[in-house]
Amino acid sequence: MKKCAIVSLVAVCLAGCRIFSGGFTKPIRYSGHGDDLQQVIDDAAPGATIVCDTEAQFELSAPLVIKKPMALKGLNARLPRGLGRTSLIVVDAVGVALTDIELHGNYDSVDQQDRASLIKIRKGNFRLERCKFYDSSKDGVEISPESGGTDIVGGIIRDIEAFRIGRDAVSISGGNQGLRVRDVTVENVSLSKGYLRGAVEVSDGTDNIRVRGVYAEDCPYAIDVQDHRGRSAANTNIDIEDVTAVNCRHIIRTANSPRGHAKLRLRNFTGKNCEAPVKISNTKDITIDGLKVLNHQSQKYPPISLENCRGVHLENVSLETAHFADQPVRLKNCADVDLTGIELFY
Repeated sequence: MKKCAIVSLVAVCLAGCRIFSGGFTKPIRYSGHGDDLQQVIDDAAPGATIVCDTEAQFELSAPLVIKKPMALKGLNARLPRGLGRTSLIVVDAVGVALTDIELHGNYDSVDQQDRASLIKIRKGNFRLERCKFYDSSKDGVEISPESGGTDIVGGIIRDIEAFRIGRDAVSISGGNQGLRVRDVTVENVSLSKGYLRGAVEVSDGTDNIRVRGVYAEDCPYAIDVQDHRGRSAANTNIDIEDVTAVNCRHIIRTANSPRGHAKLRLRNFTGKNCEAPVKISNTKDITIDGLKVLNHQSQKYPPISLENCRGVHLENVSLETAHFADQPVRLKNCADVDLTGIELFY
């Protein structure tokens, strides 16, 4: 009896793995023209993997909505010109993987009031890897709980290339209703040309977010950690490292209001030709370890600005500034700030 019970338990566990991991099911090869892809997704069993031909590009006028744990691989899709307020993929299930995806938006034909992210992820335990985003009117990918939903917990974003993005290549946001996004890792994101925003946004109620390996060129910023007022929750336990910004206004900015933002750790930041490289506000417990500012030419903004911050430690900071050698750090209403780890070049 005990042996039979063990065998039954193993069978149940394997069935669960087949349902939720997608690792035990045969991939579904999709070779259609895109018009029936939503039906294929709807008909697939939980845990299925749908594989598209990366060479075949589909024009989609409505988003592909995923409502079960599954994987979608190799999709190459674009939005029609002039079609606003429409994403290409919406994730409404826990445990979805999107890999080897290429998506094209329509930034040049849509007003910003009608903007939409190429991908919306509204549930946790997601995986997004090896994706390319082009010309989105809003974000490349937006991770944010749906209105009236629950916190998003768990996710991996890795190896993202973005080009000509209206807002952020990667946006992580708890939203404006007090919800949070927690335990998300972001690795290897590059953005070439951000029209209104930058490479990675962490905002409006986030906790335990790890960002590593970001490159931004010709953007307002590489990294943004902020809130949009209202009922937005605080951003806490944010670790960001290995960030390079070239010809951007900021390497990092925090457009924050006072609401408990805390524990911001920045490591190995480099900015070249940036107007106001580091601008941080309304945050407690900040560490900057490894900051290199090159060719800072601004006569208006210093390399580092801190406002309403508490408990700031800087080390391994090297600043090349043409006009702020006497005052490279601007402080306003700050306390417990350690500026001893700064080396100046001019």
